[in-house]
Amino acid sequence: MSFSLIPQVYAACTAIGDAGINLGDCLTLKDGSKVSDVYSQSTDIVNLVVRNVFILAGIIIFILLILAGYKYISDTSKGKDEAKTMIETALIGFILMFSAFWIVQIVKISTGIDYLGF
Repeated sequence: MSFSLIPQVYAACTAIGDAGINLGDCLTLKDGSKVSDVYSQSTDIVNLVVRNVFILAGIIIFILLILAGYKYISDTSKGKDEAKTMIETALIGFILMFSAFWIVQIVKISTGIDYLGF
């Protein structure tokens, strides 16, 4: 059993003529359902990617703060300077994530459009 954030897909058709291929109808997921049935709009895939990026960024910020704390208590001046830099970087990343989330919320409320599904 493998773990992945994005489901695997399998190609099940070929191009006929110049019309091309509708990948949503050709690709199937592990359970046999078509990709176009599960992800009916392109915003569904964007939502999946954005949510996973926010989770991954949160985990990275948490790890940076833990490592910065460890470096800070190492009791060397170089370790304390590196820890301060790591904490600043983590806080800037958190502020950027927080701002991006709330900007999307403000746009959603002011326009009444729910594209990102947060």
